[in-house]
Amino acid sequence: MQQRRLYRSLLLAVGAAVLGIECLAAAQAVLDQTARQAMQQGGEAMAAGNFNVAVAAYARVTQIAPAFAEGYLNLGLASFQAGSMDDAKNALEKAIQLKPALRGASLFLGIVAFRQNRFKDAETLLQSETRLDPRDAKAFMWLGVCRLAANDPAGAIAPLDKAYALDPKDIDILYHRGRAYLLAANASYDAMLKLDRNSVRVHQVLGQAYAQADRHQEAIGEFELAVKMAPRQPGLHEELADQYWAAGDIDKAASEYRNELEADPFAATSMYKLGSLLVRNQNPAEGVQFLGRAIKADPTITDAHYYLGDGLMDLEQDQDAIGEFRQAIAADPANDRAMSSYYRLAQIYHKLRDPSQAQAAMQNFMRMRSANQARHNSVAANIVHKRTELPVEDPERATMMANTP
Repeated sequence: MQQRRLYRSLLLAVGAAVLGIECLAAAQAVLDQTARQAMQQGGEAMAAGNFNVAVAAYARVTQIAPAFAEGYLNLGLASFQAGSMDDAKNALEKAIQLKPALRGASLFLGIVAFRQNRFKDAETLLQSETRLDPRDAKAFMWLGVCRLAANDPAGAIAPLDKAYALDPKDIDILYHRGRAYLLAANASYDAMLKLDRNSVRVHQVLGQAYAQADRHQEAIGEFELAVKMAPRQPGLHEELADQYWAAGDIDKAASEYRNELEADPFAATSMYKLGSLLVRNQNPAEGVQFLGRAIKADPTITDAHYYLGDGLMDLEQDQDAIGEFRQAIAADPANDRAMSSYYRLAQIYHKLRDPSQAQAAMQNFMRMRSANQARHNSVAANIVHKRTELPVEDPERATMMANTP
């Protein structure tokens, strides 16, 4: 709680500094010299963290110019920072009374109401601010935060999504948005448990939770139960296969991917994963068939080009393999698949006695390896949670192979 309050205070300090600049500009046009000096003193005191001094300076502004709404706005912000919630509320309400369209006033008055646990009042004020300034990401964020505090995570999602759309790189927005989705998901899962603790969906979601925590054996147990209860339900066999693969049981993984394709012949990700698994485990002829089908069914699974290239290499179809590795690189020239594809290309061109192409490919591989080495301190041995992502060859191992005569 203490950290959250500190965060809110810091957020308000930033807002006060920005609004102080705007208010000072407005003051230049309407205030006399004494009031302008008091505005400037208040802004300097706010920036320095001397909030009681700022309160006194802005109070002088309101005494000299009682119709100047911006003076009351800054007085409210300074009072908030000084810990005087009631004084902040009174000053901000006066600012809105004098200038109903004053941007920022309803936002900060809403935050005051939030701090005082008046969530309905806060929501009304924050909604007013979003209407006044539909581009204010923080107003939408605080509206979402208010609904979270009122135990309404589902209602918080819409304003937090809007805040995210306006400012997708704001860490605070990302945090609160993620928390809203998490709480809403947990509420849904709790409702599932109350309805039927032994349902297929409950076992499925428990399996997913164990999978996210890399607790593969527990995940396997839950998915096995789910599959027994609903053997024809799309997706279950693939999730079970993913966990078998992560646990190192390749034969069971392959079997479950095949079961998935029996239940859902159009499951492109299962085609891709089964094909990749077969290529990596000495069955390239069948693997390339599944990979080709996967790419045809869903061209967005671009990683399949890398594994298809691997399989074609094993089948000594080198020119076709070159094309697949080139497509893997073109799909995302900066990712790990591209780096591994360059290494494979260097191998092929060396075999084809094309030293210039082999050297160029190896140089690209080494360049990317150097740039990404910090992100590859361990072998990526597990299935990860992106739906189409499979393990990438360890670049350290690839380098050792590249340096072996």
